[in-house]
Amino acid sequence: MTIKDVAKEAGVSTATISRVMNNSGYVSEDIKQQVLEVIRKFNYQPNAIARSLKQEKSRSVGIVLPDMANPYFMKIARTIQHRCFQLGYHLLFIDTEENPEKEREALEFLTEKRVEALILAGTGENRDQIQAISDSGIHVILADRRFSNLKLDTVTEDNIYASKSAIEHLLEKKHTRIGIINGPKTISTARERRQGAIIGLEEAGITPTNEFMFEGDYTRESGIEAIRYFSQLPDRPTAIFSANNEMTFGVYLGLQELGIPLESIEVVSFGNLEFSSLFHHNLSVIMQNPQELGETIGDLLIKRLNGEADSVQNRILMPHLVPSK
Repeated sequence: MTIKDVAKEAGVSTATISRVMNNSGYVSEDIKQQVLEVIRKFNYQPNAIARSLKQEKSRSVGIVLPDMANPYFMKIARTIQHRCFQLGYHLLFIDTEENPEKEREALEFLTEKRVEALILAGTGENRDQIQAISDSGIHVILADRRFSNLKLDTVTEDNIYASKSAIEHLLEKKHTRIGIINGPKTISTARERRQGAIIGLEEAGITPTNEFMFEGDYTRESGIEAIRYFSQLPDRPTAIFSANNEMTFGVYLGLQELGIPLESIEVVSFGNLEFSSLFHHNLSVIMQNPQELGETIGDLLIKRLNGEADSVQNRILMPHLVPSK
């Protein structure tokens, strides 16, 4: 059934049907109820694709995440989704699995779907493609991860300060052999967390060594590999700074695999572990706030979709350290 059929059945113009459907413009209450009755009677559903082509709006937002299995990113996405629904927008989610090629394909797909905005927690690659999407008029907001030379809206955390505080916490506990498990160097959060850790060590007069550095990939598997590596060192670390929660999970899986008591090593994790309160070991956490990050992105998204032309926004949130009990 088309809008013309509904108009004919209700005895009004198609413009009146449109005003009722979009809740815009004046329509008397009697006519409105008459139209709604016809819509209910025939279960009329407007063609969203045709409507978006006519209005040049898709009422959709794309969100590209590196790991949707990670509770941190899922919390961000759900918070943004809630804000989008309030505006009558829908989200298209794509998980890149930290794969730059999958990210490139995701960006192509979403631009073909004519999303009005794109929220991206990127792999650190596809810089030119991201800039081209922004230049085409699609609002782009970088979430959690930044590109240093792209002038785009960005909502991130202060990774350097938080990581420095993690190292200072371990030093206060008299640890000097601190293993650092970091993420891929292509990702801004990994570079910043590594930088913060190094600053913490150097300010304490400790020279960072490659021996105590392990480059992971933000997965549990790399946390396991890191513990295997550290355990075979002649003077293995007495404490670990893990730069993301999934790698921290892998740290404990690795300790269990090797038969090393979980409480025998002090750990600071950048990001909380689900059910960490049930564990009885030396775990301190750089506590992130994915809901606040998602709400901040949502507020910024609403401004952009409403056409508020402020300058590029760069908002930085501050995680805090929660020491082990």
